[in-house]
Order: sequence, then structure tokens, then C-alpha cells
Amino acid sequence: MPRKSSMSAPTGRRRAGLLIPLFSCPSTASWGIGDIGDVEPLTAWLAAAGQHVLQLLPLNEMAPGQQSPYSAISAMAIDPIFIRVPDVLEFEALGGEAGLSPEDRGALAAVRRTPRIDHQAVRRLKQSALRGAFQRFLDVEWRPNTDRARALRMYASEQAWWIEDYSLFRALHAREQERPWTEWPADLQRREPAAIDRARRELTTEVLFQQYLQWLAGTQWQQA
Repeated sequence: MPRKSSMSAPTGRRRAGLLIPLFSCPSTASWGIGDIGDVEPLTAWLAAAGQHVLQLLPLNEMAPGQQSPYSAISAMAIDPIFIRVPDVLEFEALGGEAGLSPEDRGALAAVRRTPRIDHQAVRRLKQSALRGAFQRFLDVEWRPNTDRARALRMYASEQAWWIEDYSLFRALHAREQERPWTEWPADLQRREPAAIDRARRELTTEVLFQQYLQWLAGTQWQQA
């Protein structure tokens, strides 16, 4: 997940900065957890203080139930919990935060109010909002094959070397109620080609959803 920094200093000079997990830097705009949208204001704040380095703990997707950035299930996937949901075009088109269900608006107020990060509550809330955004993406972008749909296709093609297996695994993991893969049906454990092909057909939409999330996260990270 490389990105260029605006806080660089000449090589060989001593520099000072901050090492911090992104999740611990929420702003009033984020949803109860520091997210990708918080990187730019944090960087600007450090630069104004004369600091030149911002080092973040890994952003890789954490295993279900885990809160440590070192408990990752993928070396490549960004955890969707770090997506800045209000910046997602489909979410904005649905009305943004005002368009959330009463239940989700209550959950959003709660995660913003709590002094500690409630990872499970934040994850549930963002998943709910992002699934709604994805459904609009399917209806308005994917099926008509718009420029935005083609951008996702291009991303998935360029990242196929990892995202095809990752997105299928995540789709299977969801269908199997997040049980360890060692408890899945034997043919899936052994990655038998017929079982894998059948799973891809059965889980086409969920696989695409997982790719959509990574596309959003990757795009936001490159723009941060």
C-alpha cells in the first residue's frame, strides 16, 4: 500500500514524527474509528508542528474478532473498517448519513460518542452502509457498464494475482459464518477445482462485493 508523503526531508538529516495506529486517530467526520480520510488532516497537523514522518501500523484486514493490526488475514487487502464511508459516491447518492436507517443513525451516534473504539459496532455499521452503497453500484453502475464499473473491472484485472483468491475466500468465509477454513467442506479445504469453480458461480455477487470494498479502500488510500 505505498503512497508518497508530503512530509519528506532530505536524505541523511535527522527527522522526527509520529508512529501511531490509524484506528486511534478518529476525527469528528469519521465513524468512531480513525479512517483513511483522517490521514490528510493528521499529516497537515504534524507538518505544522515541524514533524516530517507519519508512520502507521499496518492497515491490512484483521481477522474476524481481532483488533490487532498484526492479526491480518491478507498481506494485500486493506481492512474495510478504514474506508471513509461518506466519501463513497454511491453512499452519497443514497443520501449520505441522513439516508441511513434510524437504527444505523443511532449506531453512528453511539460509536461517535463512546470514548473507546467499539470495533464490532463500527464494523457492523460500515458493512451495513457499504452493502447499501454496493447495491446501488450494481443497479446504477455495474449492470449498465458505466465508466465507474469499468474502473472496478480494470482494478480487479490489475490486482487479479491476489484479489481473485482473496475475494473468494472472504465470500466463502462469510457463507460459512466465519468458521475456520479447516471446518469447511472437505472439497473446499482441499481447493478441489470443481468445488472452487462451483463456489465462484454461487458467490458471484459476494465476490464482487469484496472486490468493490478493496477498490474503494485502495482508491481512497492512493488519494490520501
